[in-house]
This record gives sequence, C-alpha cells and structure tokens, in this order.
Amino acid sequence: MKLFFAMTMAAISVTAFSADNFTITADGLTKARIVTGEKPPESVSFAAKELQTFVRKMSGAELPIIAKPEPKTPSILLGPAAREKIPAADMEKVKRDGYIITVIKGDLCVAGIDDSGPQADIESLLKQGITHDVTAWNFNRGTLYGVYRLLEELGMRWYMPGEFGERAPGLKTLAFSGDIRENPHFITRTVGYWSLGGTGNYNKQAKGITIMPGERDEIGFTPTENRMWELRMRGETFRIPLNHNPPRTKWMERFYTNHPDYFALLPDGKRAVDGHGAHLCYTHPDVLRENIEDIKAFAAGKTAVERGIPSTARNSTNLLYPYNRNWSYDIALDRYYSVLPNDGFRPCTCPSCLKTITPDVVLVNQRNSKMVWDFVARSAEGVPEMNIVCLAYGSYSIPYPGMKKLPPNVVVGFCAHSHPASLYYKNMFERYEKLLGEWAALTQGPMAFWQHYLAANRDADTVGMPEHTPEMYAKVLRLMARHGNHVFCEQMATSIMFELFNRYMLLKMFYNPELDERAIFNDYLVKFYGPEAGPIIGEIYAEIGKRNIEKIKQNAGRIDYWTKIYTADILKSYHAKGEAALKKAVGTPYEKPVSIFNKYYLGLMDVGLSNFNATLGEALKAPNPDLTCRYESAPPTLDGKLDEPAWKNAKAIPMFEVNTGKEGDFKTEVKSFYDDQNVYFAFTAHDPEAKKLSRVTGEPGTIDALEIFLDTKHNHESYYQMTFDLAGKLDERHYIDKIEPARIDWKSNAKWQTAFNDDNYTMEIAIPRKNLEAEGKDLSMETWGFLGGRTISRFEQSKGGRFHSTSARLRRGFHQPSLFNNLIFSK
Repeated sequence: MKLFFAMTMAAISVTAFSADNFTITADGLTKARIVTGEKPPESVSFAAKELQTFVRKMSGAELPIIAKPEPKTPSILLGPAAREKIPAADMEKVKRDGYIITVIKGDLCVAGIDDSGPQADIESLLKQGITHDVTAWNFNRGTLYGVYRLLEELGMRWYMPGEFGERAPGLKTLAFSGDIRENPHFITRTVGYWSLGGTGNYNKQAKGITIMPGERDEIGFTPTENRMWELRMRGETFRIPLNHNPPRTKWMERFYTNHPDYFALLPDGKRAVDGHGAHLCYTHPDVLRENIEDIKAFAAGKTAVERGIPSTARNSTNLLYPYNRNWSYDIALDRYYSVLPNDGFRPCTCPSCLKTITPDVVLVNQRNSKMVWDFVARSAEGVPEMNIVCLAYGSYSIPYPGMKKLPPNVVVGFCAHSHPASLYYKNMFERYEKLLGEWAALTQGPMAFWQHYLAANRDADTVGMPEHTPEMYAKVLRLMARHGNHVFCEQMATSIMFELFNRYMLLKMFYNPELDERAIFNDYLVKFYGPEAGPIIGEIYAEIGKRNIEKIKQNAGRIDYWTKIYTADILKSYHAKGEAALKKAVGTPYEKPVSIFNKYYLGLMDVGLSNFNATLGEALKAPNPDLTCRYESAPPTLDGKLDEPAWKNAKAIPMFEVNTGKEGDFKTEVKSFYDDQNVYFAFTAHDPEAKKLSRVTGEPGTIDALEIFLDTKHNHESYYQMTFDLAGKLDERHYIDKIEPARIDWKSNAKWQTAFNDDNYTMEIAIPRKNLEAEGKDLSMETWGFLGGRTISRFEQSKGGRFHSTSARLRRGFHQPSLFNNLIFSK
C-alpha cells in the first residue's frame, strides 16, 4: 500500500501551490476567520469549535466562526469551503482519515472526507454517553483530523486524555506555512480497548486488580476524555472485525438442541458446548452452509434477529449493537466478516476433522491449520462479495505443509509472536519476519495484525512490570506496514501512566510508520515533563529500556525479574531520580505530571515488587526436593504394581498443589531409577474414586493425567513434555526454547502401564534413553531438570486442587523450567 504523506507530496505541492505564510494570530490578536460553509457536516462544525478553542488556549485570541468568507479578510476554510478552492484531482487522492492542509491564494484550506447527518454528530454522541460503540463512530471526519494536524503543527500536543495531558504553548503569534497532505497507512488503528471504554473492565474491578486506586480521578481520565483524546490523535474511524465468531452469533443457542453434530466432538464423546463456549465441527458441511448464510444475511442488510441471533443481552431488554443491525461489530462490520473460531480452541475429533491433521504436521501451532483455514477458504468462496477475516492464532497460527494461496477476499489476521518486545530474544525477530512472509505469500491482499503491546502488565502476577522498548515497537510496526493496513493493539490499562507513552507513540506511528520514534519520545519528555525535569525522567525510561531488553534476552521469569533485574535498590535509585526531577519542576506547570509519574509509574513498580515478595518471594522458600535416580541393572516388569526391589529402594518425593505450594488432599508421589536402556518413573496418585475416574483423552490440563517434564540439557530452556492420560494415550511435545512453538513430531517411544486400586492408581513408565539423547552416556554424574505433574480434572483451576507438581515453588503453571526439580543420577 502506497503511503501518501507530506514528504512524498513535497515536489507536487511546491509546483502546484505557493507555500505562502498564513498568519492566524499576531501578538495575541485575531488575524483570520474560521469559515465552514453554509451547511457544513456536523464534524466540520465541531472541527471549527476545536480550532477556535485551542487557538485561544495557545495565543489568547478568539477566532470567529462564520459561514462565508469576508472580503479582504484571511480565511481558514474548512471542509466544503476548502474544497471549493482545492483542485478536485488533489481531493481524489485523499483517503479515509486523510486530509490536505495548504494555503491557496491567501486562504488556509483544510479538507478531508466528511460524512454528514445525525450519525456524524460528535457532540450528540458524547452527550448520550456513547463513547466506544465502534459502529456509532464509524463515519468519516477527515477535516476534523486535518484541523488537529494543523494544531499539532502549530505546537499543540495531547499526550493523554483530559486537560492533564494537554500542552498548549504560550505563543501570541501563530502562523502556518507549507503544504501537508497525509493519509494514514493503517486503516484500523486500535490502541487499547476494553479497559478504556465506559463498561466492563474500565476500572479493572471485574478482575479485582485495580492496583493504583485514585489514579484516574487524579488525572481526570474518563471514557469521554479518552474518546476525545483518540479523536485528537486522529484515531481510527473504522475497525476491522477480528474477534471470535461462535459466541457472537450464538451457535449454541441456535443449533445445539436440534443439531448437536454441528459442534466439536471431544475425545470423551461429548460435544464442546460447556463452560469453554461453543466450538464447531469445521468439516461439517452444514456448519459451513449455516456460516455462509449468516454472512450473506449480513451482506444483504438483514438484522441479526432475522438469522435467529438474539437482539438483547441475557436478562436485559437493551438492544445489542443498535448501530449495526444487532450484529456484533467484533465479527461483522461494513464488508468484513470474521469467522474466527472460539477462544481456547477445542478441535473436533470426528473422523473427518482428524483427517486434516496429516503426518507432516510437526508443530503444535499448525496442528489445526488445515481444519480451520480450509473452512475459511470455503467460506470466502461462498460469499465473494465479502471480506472474510480470521486470525492466525494458537494451533492454527502457522501455515500447514502444502497450503495453497487463499482466495482474494480472505484477510489473514497475523497474531503469532504478537508481543513485539519479546522479539529481542535470540533470533525471534528473524523468525517473526519469516513467518509473516509465509502468510503474506498465501494472501492476495493486505493483512491485519493483532498485537499485544504492554502485555507484561496484564494480570496479577505481572503487575508493576514496565515496558519501554520504543525501538523494537517501531521496527515491528514498520515491518507490519509492508504487509498490511489494519492493526488491533491489545494494551492493558491497569495503570494509565504505565501505558501513557506507548499509547501516544503507537497512535502517531500507526498513522505514519515513518515517524522517528526517538523524536517522538524526546518531544514527549520535554513538553510533558518540562525542559529541566524531562531529561531526568528520560534517564529513568532509558534505564528501564535497557533492563527490559536484558530481561527479554535472558528470558527471565518473575523470580529473576524482581531479584536480579528490578531489585529494591534499583527501584530506590529510580525514586531518587524522580525526586530530583520533581525539585526541578516545583512551581511550574510540570510539577503535577512529574509527581504523578513518581506516584503512579514508579509507585506501580513498588506494588509489583511488594506483590512478588508477598507471594512468589515466599514460594522460593518452599521445598523443591531433588529426585534421586539410581542405576539398577534389572529392568522392572511394566505392570503398574511397583513391587520390584528397585522401586522399594527408590526414594519418593511428593507433589504440591500449584496455587498454594502445599501438599493437596489427594497425595501424589514419584520415584525414579535407570538402567542401560531406559529411565523409569513410578507415580502413586491417591484418590478415593480412583477406579471411577474418567479415562478419556484430551489436551493436557483438561483431563486426569500424569505428566513428566525433562530438561535433559539442564539449561532451563529446552525440555520434553510427556502427558500420560488414564485412557492409555500419550501426548508428546518437545520445546526447543521458551518461545518456539512445541514440536509434536518428537516421539519418546515410552511404554507404561497403569494399575487402578481402591484408593489410588499407580503408573509405571519406561522412557528409552536413546530418544532423550542419552544413549550410551554415563549418566552417573549428570543432573537433569525434572518436573512431575498431575491433573485432577474434577477440580476447578480457579478454586485450586486441579494441578499438582513436584516443585512447591511453581505457581499457576507447569511450564517454568527454571523452577523444575533436579533429577540426580547416581550409581
């Protein structure tokens, strides 16, 4: 997609128009009038008021707003009035959200594409409290964006929502010269969303992790101010739908009773319609047919109700999505329709779906690619007049071997490696670039992107972890710009100050990826925090940036994060700099911003360290017993009985509940020994209902199973995972590192047997050494990383008791190789 920016148009503007100097105010006196035309679009009238307001804030002069130009009086012509002077051929080059700002024959002209009518009345929308309904704000307002760009050129800044984020230079004389013609590169430019609207997690109360209470009130952050800030930053006027389809088109409510076969068949014979939400059978011809009928109905202008989709929320009379014919704008808007499967994807295991998983699929992230992307392609072929959207996500984020080019109306949403800062790790940027190129080669049009910026601060465990890596943000952004024109940036907003600069920079660079991120940052420091305090705040940011990169390159976990990278002494040094900056700012307009930075940015880091010390800091004191693995010459009989002398001589270690680090009600223990051919493990898992346990196959973590993790290189990075379920199936994965998707072509060739007793079950496992790269080696002096895990599926994860491991230091997950136990070999 060609960029149409001021720089690229410089030669044309010099020859087409004179770059006259246009004086707006002089010595605080008005030198021009704002002219809107007789019946301007609502957004143009709003633009005139905004221009009048901010010129007054900068210079003290009040520009009159009139409908027609006055003789011999310089005019700032907006919208229709400007288009009377700007050649039509130039206006044809202006795209959505673009504009022209130029001086023609003594008048300053500002024009873009503008819609008119009640649906484009900004003041009315704000009065109604409609701040973040995507379809309500889906209208052209190019002239307004041109006005904001003009004000920015004159020195005005909006670093964050509300007056707190405004910076109006005290300039009695304001003048413009030159010629600015810009179109945004990215059409969709979403930066932060659910925590910034008027409902849901706006205050994060729903998740109970409002870490810095009072911050929003102190800085005057509200949904209305956030919407105004997005306008002033020239935010998107259209958002591509990129979200999960089945829950938003109510598949379960519409079809499950009469057509249970439409839904994914799980290994236990049940259909995937439980608490995880509805998951579909993507090879079922009637699922494809109903999906195409939904798309056709939307394309034809029908309401969602006409397709049987409820128009109100459960237990409510309020209409859903009133500006979009009751279709969710998350999956359907304009000529775009998302068929993205449900989150937490649960693949169908019917014979037809299983055929899509071919033997040449070697990565877990491409296991379901053929199933999903063939469905996407068939949907697109069924409705060629619509753009069909789907994210490359989870187990279908990598193209499957031999995948053909997708139909021209398919929009791929790239979601792999979606946290840009992580690309500092090893050769991750090169991997990202390669995979993006593979998807680009399969598409016939621009791609979309779902990115996770500031994802480090998204839950209770990671609160207080700052992210400042503008160089990588910009590098990834420019790479994205080569392949696509829509970007949805999911950004957490637990703290406004924490995300402040990232949001500001991204909004500017999503409009123009060629801007210099360093210049943006320096401008932000000096004008938001002040010329004396700003450089000191900049030193803190620079130090945080270096430590962010160090953390990522080391792939440091939470323990290293707070014990090595951001220690109490490091935070103390930041506070010292913050106090030094505050002394420079006292008595100036910059005093409050610096104080707020110290309180809510550095303060949130204090909270993060405090949380760590109160939780995982204590966990580090918990037992992490070594598992001794002695050599035995005689192999056991694999019958699950554990009655050989080798097992009686082996020392067992217990398991601990991962939420608490304490031994659970249902005790589990594991033993080990080895011989020349195999490494052996024995589990005893207590359960009063052992003989009644469900013996089914499924994804690890969803079924009763025992797991073994082996870090044979003991590098806390690469490891093997083997999940033995009670149905006699084995799931095997090889993690090369903590970033690369797990390989599923690795085979352990393990053999095992389970015995079910009245109050426990026992499992005896033999893993061939040759498949662990340990054949013929003298293991007697080696130490491997080891973790034994157990899942008790009838317990809910949130309430505890579901997951157990041999390391009492683990919290909320097995995949933390730095916290594995030691498997110590001896003779």
